[in-house]
Amino acid sequence: MKKVYLLLLSFAFLCSLSSFANSPCDSEMKMQPKTQTSVPCQKPCNKPCEKPSPQAYVKPCSSECFLCTNKNMKALFTQMRLSETQICTAMKIQDKYELEVLSLNERLECEEANLCQLKQKCAKRSQINKVKKTIKNLKKKRKEICKCYEKQFKALLSDQQKKAYKKYKKC
Repeated sequence: MKKVYLLLLSFAFLCSLSSFANSPCDSEMKMQPKTQTSVPCQKPCNKPCEKPSPQAYVKPCSSECFLCTNKNMKALFTQMRLSETQICTAMKIQDKYELEVLSLNERLECEEANLCQLKQKCAKRSQINKVKKTIKNLKKKRKEICKCYEKQFKALLSDQQKKAYKKYKKC
């Protein structure tokens, strides 16, 4: 039993000695002038920001694109043979969609720039993951908005026009 206690005491003694050993920060602190109170031990890293993935935020497409399809609006309307009232209603849906998604896209762009800055500053993993989660939620919200407006648009179409829309969307 005495051997176990002796082993534990010697282990505790060695651990306490290692805690009082000189760290790299101590030598940096001694070299600095006394006016500064603390010097960060972690050296800044210069990680390059990753290039955005293809699914990343892309500037909102021009006014010629329809909803989230990124397809030409005029070509879509002519291929589907929409009436004037259908075109007018579709344009109103498009305007509402652009208005709602514009602020979301701006926020998404801001969050992606923030993520890039955090990666360059070698921020904590938890901060980076929090921003990534925010970006993911914003993209999910944008997709939900798109589906909602697309549903409204499909409600105006006849069965034949819905088939033409699906066909055009796949191309």
